[in-house]
Amino acid sequence: MKKRILWKTGKSITTLTLAAALAVSLAGCSGLRTAKEATQAAGADKKTAAQQGAKSEVLRVGILPLSVGVPVQYAADQGWFEEEGLNVSLEYFATGAPVNEAIAAEELDIACSGFASIYSLANAGCVWLADVNTTGGMGLYARSDSDVVAAGKNLSDSPEIYGSAETLKGKKVLEPLGTAVQYMTECYAAKFGLTPSDVEQVNMEYASAFQAFQTGEGDIAAMNPPYSYQMEDLGYKEICSFEDATGVNMCDGSFARGEVVKDRPEDVAKFVKCLVRAMDELQDENTRYEYTKKFYTDNGQDFTEENLKKEIEDRAYVGTDYMSQEGYKLGEAWVAITDFLVSAEKITADSAPNVEKSINPAFVSEATGLKIQ
Repeated sequence: MKKRILWKTGKSITTLTLAAALAVSLAGCSGLRTAKEATQAAGADKKTAAQQGAKSEVLRVGILPLSVGVPVQYAADQGWFEEEGLNVSLEYFATGAPVNEAIAAEELDIACSGFASIYSLANAGCVWLADVNTTGGMGLYARSDSDVVAAGKNLSDSPEIYGSAETLKGKKVLEPLGTAVQYMTECYAAKFGLTPSDVEQVNMEYASAFQAFQTGEGDIAAMNPPYSYQMEDLGYKEICSFEDATGVNMCDGSFARGEVVKDRPEDVAKFVKCLVRAMDELQDENTRYEYTKKFYTDNGQDFTEENLKKEIEDRAYVGTDYMSQEGYKLGEAWVAITDFLVSAEKITADSAPNVEKSINPAFVSEATGLKIQ
């Protein structure tokens, strides 16, 4: 089985102890752990909790050291899970792909992740519980002397987008395939009547694409924060944002295995209640800034204070006020993106309906007292 990166694992919120088998040194960056080892460690956590008379079975929650993970750790640090009688064990993952592996292997009960979550919704019998944060800050970037930039803004229905069919056709785009930015690229091309085959999409992770673009490779780079902010700092031109290309506001969020929702609905409801409470409290800009700064530092994330401020501006937490807005629908973007993933052969047509079926507003409705669609 593939290894997955766990920077910080096995933190039992109720007992406030660290299972020795799960303790991973962030500073040493040596936190490679097999799925089998993680399962054994989770079992050790469960046994310890039972011995100490914990109020509930361990709830294993996987999070990323990004915006989507901040409210969960914040709720843990405030002691809110304990207040609800939950015994939460947090595991940190580097990306969404190993989160999906852990969910499929039943090593996690709940996860908070990004775009990769859709694969679990389609294939792993999961339930989408809550949107956590909007994913602003993604964009397509070209060099300032690019003919795509020189073409100017020509679309009446998308006045902020640069380019033309003639200048875009045949361009090489650096991006991680199968992600939200590929969806952005193909929607951008469609704005000019082009198909995915009319541009050359080169598969590169964000860091590699960021470096390669600076050395002259590629014509366009599809970037996610913090790289998108650095692109702007380096003088590259944003030719299109994710929102302008796609017409949707995508959210990272939280989902659970279907079996957990069925067998432990009260624990899931309590978790979502704490999550929403954290998102509400993090609406205060100073609180969010100071806590996120600490969170990123603790988890080895590179950032500048200026970029952190941009991220907070671009990525809103979907708390009670946000969900109160007219027209808000839980998980709305997933339905639109599913069609793209089917056409890209990332999700089968047979499994596609599972995505829409997985979206369950009952838990956020209960947590907020709102009737959420």
